[in-house]
Amino acid sequence: MITAVHIEDEPRNIELLQTLLDKHCSDTIRLIGNAKNLPDAYTLIKTKAPQLVYLDIELNQGNGFELLEKLQNSIGINFEIIFITAFNEYAIKALRQNAVDYILKPISTIELIQATEKAVQKINSAADNKNIISLLKELHNYNTVTKIGIPVTEGLEFVNADEIIKIEAKGSYTNIHLLNNTKIVCTKTLKDIEALLPGKQFIRVHNAWVVNTARLKKYYRGKNSYMEMEDGSTVPVSIRKKSDFLDLL
Repeated sequence: MITAVHIEDEPRNIELLQTLLDKHCSDTIRLIGNAKNLPDAYTLIKTKAPQLVYLDIELNQGNGFELLEKLQNSIGINFEIIFITAFNEYAIKALRQNAVDYILKPISTIELIQATEKAVQKINSAADNKNIISLLKELHNYNTVTKIGIPVTEGLEFVNADEIIKIEAKGSYTNIHLLNNTKIVCTKTLKDIEALLPGKQFIRVHNAWVVNTARLKKYYRGKNSYMEMEDGSTVPVSIRKKSDFLDLL
């Protein structure tokens, strides 16, 4: 029996994974714990020494790559990993290139079973995890903060790009909505601000909206499709921009 832990900050996803593993993987996987933040996750893995970790990439404070770097620099990474992600373009590309298993949210039963079976095979064959080390090296820039200068009436206001949730066009001005539920009124157009942003992280989904793909929470498909952001707000996806957005996902 393979021991596993789950690092996830959303209670519904914790319960869902437990239910799916109990139903479909109970012969091979025993879930021995979960953690919702980086300090608890580090302690859990260090004390329980699991063979497999289901790891959500985006947590409320920090991300899974920070956890892996801390583990690698202290006790090492002596377990298999199945990443769980809500469509961050750069992260998915890196995962694919390094042949690391991942599951997209919302969790698919079939994807979970396939990824788990592959992880079990690796564990039973005592395969090394050089791919994880390669992944961490490639993702070194993933955690690098990019500051941008936003033109405001008084001059320039500098913010970390990762703190931006969404950007809204308001005529010749732009509202930049931040993680702390504040906004900056910018004296430039949305097109001007878009040129300042990290291209892989931000995407225009509507004539009036640009979103930070790292801050997406859920996508609702349909004729009037829209997305929910981490702050609970919603942003419409226009018909013209829908195909580009779905290609990203």
